[in-house]
Amino acid sequence: MGKNSKKSDSNSKTGMVYLTGAGPGDPELLTLKAKIVLQEADVIVYDSLISEEILSYAKTGCEIIYAGKRSSNHSLPQYSINELLAKKAKENKVVVRLKGGDPYLFGRGGEEAERLFQEGIPFEIIPGISSSFAVPAYAGIPLTHRDYASTVAIVTGHEGKHKEKSTINWDKLVGADTIVILMGYKNLHSIAENIISSGRDKDTPCAVIQEGTTLNQKVAIGTLGTIKDEAEKQGLKSPLILIVGNVVKLRGILNWFESRPLSGLKVIVTRAEGQAGTLSYKLKRLGAFVISLPLIKVVKDGSNINKTEIHNAIKNIKNYNYIIFTSVNGVSGFFDEFFSKGLDARSLFGKKIISVGKITLSELKKYGIAPDIIPDEFSQTGIINTIKDAPLKGKKILFPQALKINNELPEFLISKGAILENLPVYETVVPAKSNEEIYEIFSSLITTKNNGKERIYKNIGLPENLDLSSFVLSFTSYSTVENFVNLVEGIQKGLLKAVIGSGVKFASIGEKTAKYALGFGIKSDIIPKDVNIDSLVDGIVEFYQKNKVKI
Repeated sequence: MGKNSKKSDSNSKTGMVYLTGAGPGDPELLTLKAKIVLQEADVIVYDSLISEEILSYAKTGCEIIYAGKRSSNHSLPQYSINELLAKKAKENKVVVRLKGGDPYLFGRGGEEAERLFQEGIPFEIIPGISSSFAVPAYAGIPLTHRDYASTVAIVTGHEGKHKEKSTINWDKLVGADTIVILMGYKNLHSIAENIISSGRDKDTPCAVIQEGTTLNQKVAIGTLGTIKDEAEKQGLKSPLILIVGNVVKLRGILNWFESRPLSGLKVIVTRAEGQAGTLSYKLKRLGAFVISLPLIKVVKDGSNINKTEIHNAIKNIKNYNYIIFTSVNGVSGFFDEFFSKGLDARSLFGKKIISVGKITLSELKKYGIAPDIIPDEFSQTGIINTIKDAPLKGKKILFPQALKINNELPEFLISKGAILENLPVYETVVPAKSNEEIYEIFSSLITTKNNGKERIYKNIGLPENLDLSSFVLSFTSYSTVENFVNLVEGIQKGLLKAVIGSGVKFASIGEKTAKYALGFGIKSDIIPKDVNIDSLVDGIVEFYQKNKVKI
């Protein structure tokens, strides 16, 4: 920490500045310490290339300021950033200066720390995983190897404009077995020429990596003599990293990142807001670029939910023979109220609890509830098949669920003579931002602007010139289908037809959801056998392997 600052004044109150590395691009490479200070920050000042996922750790009310710097395009000049950090800290705020990679490796973190020292402002450095070694690792290139390289040189390809001439001593640097050049997009040709003229063979293997560690990663392989042409042929752009050395030969066998089964595929996950975690995680692990598009927001305290009815059902819980749960939200919506009344699992003695699905089962276990009946098929049909021979006539059944219900199970129970109480404990609405994100994803299909007005939408990290045939749109319920259709047609009439014909593949979590989607003209390409998240993921992988679809 910078405690011995030049203008320290024990009577003045200042905040704290954390000069923090965000890592090379993959948000999962953020350090635990960086995550902790982001969650505590009153102000976050961040550069370009920082993922939205990392910024989502900010607490409510945190001031988030963009100070992006890419090549010669600076949102704020460095001196202004220095002043901004000092100003916010003097307001007695916790400030996180979030920088790509590591703040002290070509990140100008040293300059910012110097300024804070001069102002008597305490600071800490939180190192980040540097792109200099993380990006090659994701491209299948180890910087050192006993057979190829024992020394590494890390060089900037973009020196400060204040220098009259380059201070890079290529004659000495070319002696390193592996040379890593960061930020060398504009000077790629001259860098290669400098290395060759300093004694390195023009046939030395090279790799250029664009947006390494992200799902937009692209790699060009060549030699010092050909790498510029290879990079142009592949259409590579900034930010780039150049690797020079024989270790590049290992990419052919160590390229794990781009070899995963769903590498390059874009999957739009439409699950409820805040509940896409499991599906997104599994898809990301298989290499998919996951776009979260929550088409459902769960509301448990809305005006349409009658808490009096819920409390009456809880008060009379002893009168029920069965309680059925078919969703996580049904479980939490009921038991949050149940336990708030001072009751516990003992009050459920003698009642048969029915649960459908692994996730619903896991949610019940959080409340200490072990269901008596779990159907093999995770659906309402599965419940029906499991209890169809049970003596249900005259039995009182409580069914906590959504405001809008699927009538298949209720109609069956009533037909068997059961006394059914459908108990709405939550409702679903469409999240406000979904319209904007649908617009951005399918903007290439939109021919007119809304009412002739320019609209600005959140950047969700999609690459330019999208090929929609590399997209899968997943549906996990009737509501996700219906809300998607309504939103798309609300943006522009005829847009749904354009989406269907764009080459996008559709995945539905089960036959019933697929049939419902077909009613809107959407034919599902992927329909898993079992109605659960694991089967949906397996179905997507199987489809792309079986059909050998180019992603």
